[in-house]
Amino acid sequence: MATDTRRRQLRLIANGISTCRQCPDMNEPGVTASAPGYGSAHAPVAIVGQSLCRKCMESGIPFTGGSGTYIDRALELAGREKPELFITNVVHCHPEDDRKSYRYEIDNCRHFLHEELDVVSPRLIIGLGEDAEKVLSERYPDGHRLQWPFVEPRKSKPDLTYLLFPEHPGSLRFKKTAERAYYSPSLARAIAWGFEVG
Repeated sequence: MATDTRRRQLRLIANGISTCRQCPDMNEPGVTASAPGYGSAHAPVAIVGQSLCRKCMESGIPFTGGSGTYIDRALELAGREKPELFITNVVHCHPEDDRKSYRYEIDNCRHFLHEELDVVSPRLIIGLGEDAEKVLSERYPDGHRLQWPFVEPRKSKPDLTYLLFPEHPGSLRFKKTAERAYYSPSLARAIAWGFEVG
């Protein structure tokens, strides 16, 4: 699929996300606004989170600040920039007060995620959080699940989608500094590997 075609298709999906009104009280500007996936239309690595936090809603970019600093550090270690990946969410809106997404919100929004992933077609998809793990496991029942902390497979298989499910970086705030130290380096190794096999 030509890159320009992919970008055009992502723009159409983004328009659908911005105009979606399926969920009550969602997608209200400045309160529960939405943002589409961010990054490269031909990224070999995608990161899928749960929903937009308030900072992400304001920036329009998933994983801005907060727990996103662990991802930023991993990208730095991997020698990659955020726009080189594709980063999106299961729920594209910001649930008010950063509450957990309701089941119907996940069900209503998952088709946007599926459409984005169909266009980008990444080799490695990193799902962060329970919602992402559930939706991605259902979406890719034949995907190869990688170990976390990341262990590089002995041999990569062509045309196989790889899935990695680290704990959500937001949960690391409850751990001691020494217990958090492994996270970004391990994620960096996974991202670097994803670009190699992609």
